[in-house]
This record gives sequence, C-alpha cells and structure tokens, in this order.
Amino acid sequence: MDNRETGKVAIFVDYENLFYSMHNKYRAQPDPMDFISIAREYGQIMTARAYGDFEKNPYIKNEVPKLRAASFEVVHTRTEVVGGKEKSYTDFKIVEDLFVFKEENRDVAIIILATGDGHFSNIVARLKIRDGRRVIVVGVKGSISRELQMAAGKDDVIEITGISYEVDLEDLKRFIAAQEERYRYLTFIRTAQAYLEKTGLPTEYRDFCFKKIVIAMNRLIDDGYLEQVRIMRNDVPLNIIKVSGGKDLQIYG
Repeated sequence: MDNRETGKVAIFVDYENLFYSMHNKYRAQPDPMDFISIAREYGQIMTARAYGDFEKNPYIKNEVPKLRAASFEVVHTRTEVVGGKEKSYTDFKIVEDLFVFKEENRDVAIIILATGDGHFSNIVARLKIRDGRRVIVVGVKGSISRELQMAAGKDDVIEITGISYEVDLEDLKRFIAAQEERYRYLTFIRTAQAYLEKTGLPTEYRDFCFKKIVIAMNRLIDDGYLEQVRIMRNDVPLNIIKVSGGKDLQIYG
C-alpha cells in the first residue's frame, strides 16, 4: 500500500550507521541522492542533515563532498574514548536535533530518519504518538533493528541495499535458448539459478539479484517468449519451460 503524501519533509541521516551497515552487508556505499529521491516522494524538503564524525573517521571523511553535492547539511559529531572503547555521540546529537526541530517546525509533518539503530525507537514512537508526526525509517536491508521497525510501523519502513542490478532481457533470452539447445528439459528455478551463476555476482548480492532474475523470467512468460508446460517424466509430473515459436536470437556457444 502506498501511503505517500505531499507536504513539508525533513530528513535526518545517521550516515555512520548506514555507511558501515551497507559496507558490511553488501560491500557497497550509500548514495546520498537516494535519500533525497526518497524524501522528494513525500513532499518538499525543508531540511536535510547528515551526521557522523567526518573529521576523525577516515572511512566517512571522503563522503563529505558527495553529501554536500546532494544538498545535505553535514553535521560533525564527536567520538571519544570511554573505558578504553570508542564512543560515538552521533545518536545523541540526532535525538537532540530532532527535539529542537519538531518544536521549531510544527508545520513539517513528515520526518525521514535514515538509520538502522534501535536506540532511535523511543524518539520515533514519541514523534508519532505524542507529536502527531509521520516518521519514515530508511535503513539498510537486514540491518534495521526490530524495535525501530515496530516503532515506525511496517508501512513506514523503507529498506535499501546500495546495489543496482537490472536483468538484460535480450541476454537472458540468448542464455535460455542456449540452455534449451544443451539440455532436454529446463525447469524455471534451475534456469534462474544457472543464469545467476553466469553473472558471477558476489555472494552477498545473490538473493537480491535472484529475485530480479525470477521477475525477468516471469516477464518473458507474460510476453509469450517462454511457455510453461507440464510433462510426465518417469511417471512423475514435471513443470518445464520452453522457448515459444522460432528462435531468431544468436545463442551462446
């Protein structure tokens, strides 16, 4: 269900959290324009801030030009050594700024909080229940805390991966035609898996990309290029796929 609305929007980005989550999960880096694009779908952006220790943290220091190019106000937060361990104060600064912002900008009804940190679940719940704001949580898929998702509500959680993969339908057609020349029977799932192997994508991307391949193969069925047929093989029913009609494509091999 699409509950998007138009109005005034503010976006607060816990950039350190997103940077490390995306790197660890997908070996990718955040694109600040992705957050701007998401925010635009909800209305006019009044405030866009990105938080992190951009001065001392060597991994995110070089991200500042990208953030500024995307019109973000870069907010430097501090990191201190407490009890022999580094302690980031990014979450404290974001919470502090959220409290000030919601009091000074009562006409901004939608707040986008980009993070996966469960420490923000209380402020999200407060903004929604006590202040009547709509809070959209944007986080890295597989790295958003359960508490934060519950506070926002399932319709107001957006998962991102930082990876982009689109199936080349013509390449997929050639691959399937070649597989049909090579094997007597093709099944839907095994063909999708074989095409995924051909791509040579890293393991951490495979679930995401496999779903894209399945969608593309279903499209080929809907378009009439592929057809699904049930046959009997050794007295056992088997669902196979086959190329419909003539093959005017150059096939692999």
